[in-house]
Amino acid sequence: MTQQQIKKRIQSLSKEELGVHLWEGDSLKESGMDSLSLVALIVALEEDFSIEFSDDDLCPEKIEKFEDLVVLVEKYI
Repeated sequence: MTQQQIKKRIQSLSKEELGVHLWEGDSLKESGMDSLSLVALIVALEEDFSIEFSDDDLCPEKIEKFEDLVVLVEKYI
């Protein structure tokens, strides 16, 4: 799976699951996501990509931007 495909799937999931439109360069917080919506998106990503993130990778400081989500998913697929 290419990085572009991962980006499109994350954007699609965030829109479908949370009603949040994420774009490259976006801060998750500035896009309207709070900690609860981030958890919901993480769960959706795990289910959609059939992966399970480690707790160490889910620190809020490590997931602040759209690109952080892309890198995280890439690490597990």
